[in-house]
Amino acid sequence: MGSRVVGGEDARQGELPWQVSLRLHGRHTCGASIVNERWLVSAAHCFESDPSPSNWAVSLGSVLRSGMGAMVIPIQRVIIHPAFNGTNMDHDVALLELAVPAPMSYTIQSVCLPSAVHHFLKNAECYITGWGSMREGGSLTNLLQKAAVRIIDQADCQHSYGNVLTPNMMCAGYMEGGRDTCLGDSGGPLTCRQLSGQWFIAGVTSWGHGCGRTGFPGVYTRVTSVRKWISTYLCKQKCGGQVG
Repeated sequence: MGSRVVGGEDARQGELPWQVSLRLHGRHTCGASIVNERWLVSAAHCFESDPSPSNWAVSLGSVLRSGMGAMVIPIQRVIIHPAFNGTNMDHDVALLELAVPAPMSYTIQSVCLPSAVHHFLKNAECYITGWGSMREGGSLTNLLQKAAVRIIDQADCQHSYGNVLTPNMMCAGYMEGGRDTCLGDSGGPLTCRQLSGQWFIAGVTSWGHGCGRTGFPGVYTRVTSVRKWISTYLCKQKCGGQVG
């Protein structure tokens, strides 16, 4: 459990323009996703140690964790889901309001939010992304990583994790292991490309048992479960981006 890309490859500049680095006192701590020019989605557990917005900022528009060439914008407000449970990680999602709007460009774009009734098909190919450890117990990577994963059937994942897995969580990866999110990836997106060509955020990186272990895929906050809560703060948004 806890702050939580194994088996990935380097991402190209502009390929994942919604992925940002969330920084506490200037240091990469978690990932987050741009959902419009003013708002980001991340994981609630990233803020358990320090919920004060004044200590946080985001680095946008760069694939480098060092932030070279990135735009840095302070965070004005951190809104934790009111039902977040730090014990079992249910409703592990937070909304972050930027101090100034992010200037959209080739390297800074929003990802689409699904409707509350959208269904992401099991075995659909999606992507996990982040600057987290490339192996369990390893150090963070400086170059943004991406890995293709499959959405795992809820019953199969329940078999691995038992009743800890709630309907507000979803699993992605491979039951045989090998590709997974890891320490430092928390709060980043699980994104899936739809037939329209647009990329949608299906999950927010939350927790797991180790990184890339056989039988224990990564667990993500199910965005459709928290979509109505998100919509109370966000207006309709444009989105785009490209991966692959």
